[in-house]
This record gives sequence, C-alpha cells and structure tokens, in this order.
Amino acid sequence: MTGSPVRQMDPTERNTNRLSTRELLEPLKSTAVGANVVLAAISAGLAIWANGMGRWLLGILVAACVLLFLGQVAVAWVRLRRRARVQLVETRHQQELSAAREEVARATERAAAAAAELSGLQALRGRYAGALAALHDMWLGYPAPYTDDLELTYLVGADAAGDRVIEHRRTVPDTGAALPCLESRLTTPTQLDAEAVSLAEIEMVTRSEDDRIAIRQVALTEQANLLRCLFVFRPSITEPTSWYARYRMRGMWDVLRATGHDTLTWTPTPRLADGSRSTLSRLVVNVDFPPEAGDDVFVRDRDNRELKRLTGPDGCLRYRWEADLPLPERYEWDLWWARSPDR
Repeated sequence: MTGSPVRQMDPTERNTNRLSTRELLEPLKSTAVGANVVLAAISAGLAIWANGMGRWLLGILVAACVLLFLGQVAVAWVRLRRRARVQLVETRHQQELSAAREEVARATERAAAAAAELSGLQALRGRYAGALAALHDMWLGYPAPYTDDLELTYLVGADAAGDRVIEHRRTVPDTGAALPCLESRLTTPTQLDAEAVSLAEIEMVTRSEDDRIAIRQVALTEQANLLRCLFVFRPSITEPTSWYARYRMRGMWDVLRATGHDTLTWTPTPRLADGSRSTLSRLVVNVDFPPEAGDDVFVRDRDNRELKRLTGPDGCLRYRWEADLPLPERYEWDLWWARSPDR
C-alpha cells in the first residue's frame, strides 16, 4: 500500500505564530507617511493662523492626527494577532494530521504483517490437519487389530474446578500386529450452550504403567460437545500394555450440581471388520462423588437399575457399572444429587 506523503515540518515554521517586527512596521510606515503629510499641511497653516482661531484649529488637527495614528496602530495589532492565531491553529492541525497519517501507515503495516502471519499459520494448520486426517484414515481404514479393557472414572467435584476424568486402558494388539496410535473420543460437557474445549485446556496426562512407551496426544477435533484425540505410541504397542489418560473437564457436572440431575453417555467404537462388535472386551464405568455428598446421590443405568455402591480409593462414594464385550451402542446412566438449596 502506498501511503499519502507525510508533510515534514520546516524548522523555520516554529515561530510563524509570533508577530514579526517587519509585519508590525509596515502599517506603521504607511501611518507615519500620512501623519507627515498632515503635519506638513498643519505647518503651512501655522504660518497663516499663528494667533487666535489658528491655534485652536491647529490643536484640533494635531489631536485628530494622533488619534488617527493610534487607531491605525490598534487595527494593525488586532489584524496581526488574528493572523497569528489562524496560523497557530493551522500549524497544530497540520501536525495532528501528519501524526495521524504516520499512525495510519504504521497500523497498515502491522495489519499487513499480521495478515501474512495468519495466512502462513492457516496454511501450516491445513497441512497439519491434512497429515493427521491421512494418518487417521490410513490406520483406521483397516480392521482394528486390538482390543481394549477400558475403565472410565468420573470424579464429580464439589465445584466446576474439581471435575476430572481418568481412563485406564489395557490395550491388547492382535498377534503379530503393531499398534502405533489409537483414536478416542473424550468425555465433554453435554450442555447445549457448552463452549468448545481444546486439548490444551484440559491438561491431559498420559503414561504407560511400565514407562516403556511414551504416549503423545494429538487433537483431531475440537468443537462444542466433541473432542477427539489421537494417542500416538512410541514405540508401537506390540504386546498387552496398561496405560492411562487423566484430564480435567471443568464444569462437566455443572448441570448436576445446579439441577440435581444429569445424564452420562458412552458409545463403544465398533470394529470395522464386524460392525456388530466393539473394540472393547470389557467396559467399567465409575462415578465418584465428593465426601460431602453423603447419601444424597444415586446413579441408575438405562434399565433404571441402581448401580453398585462402593467405597472409592479416597473414601468417597463410588457407583460402578461393568460389562463384558459391550456392544457398539449408546449406554446411558442417570445421576441424581439431592443437594440442599444452601449448598
């Protein structure tokens, strides 16, 4: 973008708002010339009327000349002061306009640089997403060569900051298969007005129990009510491996705490080779309530049966549901918490 030429202030302009002696003397010279003409006429008349009436006329003419001279001086001063004020206003206006043009030019340059940087980031993000999608499609396009024992533990906090999820897995690859990555859909708040949650926000920690495999998380989808993650294993899993993923899900149980009821859902991933079977060989779901919940809570499955009540590792109340070879269908659990109004 070609900016408008920026006016540079001439150092000689800094005193243009002052009255110069030259400007003041010009009107005085013209006034002095007129006064000299009048005085010459008066001097000529003085020779004629030296006595009596001549003196009075002479005095009156002198007084009139003095008043005329002072009046012209005053008018010249007023005009020069007015011109100085106009020049001062114009100078300030030009300075402000010059500063504004410089600021617009700098802002334009910054905007152009930001646009170029954003374009580069978008292009990089597009290539990154394309590579992930290709990896995802390449791997999951084959029949899943593994099974999972999955234990989901949902920690219901006393407030939004205490909501957490722990996923314990025992991943068993098929004989001779190597598992470099595994896709999972993480549990997120189900409110209709829930905001999108990013992988960075949930502070996920992943670790294999024997510390022989490093596990990296890569976000596949970050949308409202949908957070999909790809777990990448280094080296690939070639034998039964136990590992876990622990993450925060702030506000996941806000509806339960506010209304006393909420619903938890989970759908096992179907096998591509056989859509009637899931990749899970066993599914366990734990719901842990804080100690202050007492006996004011209970959890029921989709058949309206209350879940098994246990004592959690930290003494909290735990409800457990478990099933072998769960089907790839939607499972639901209703959570109830009869909190008193003052809580």
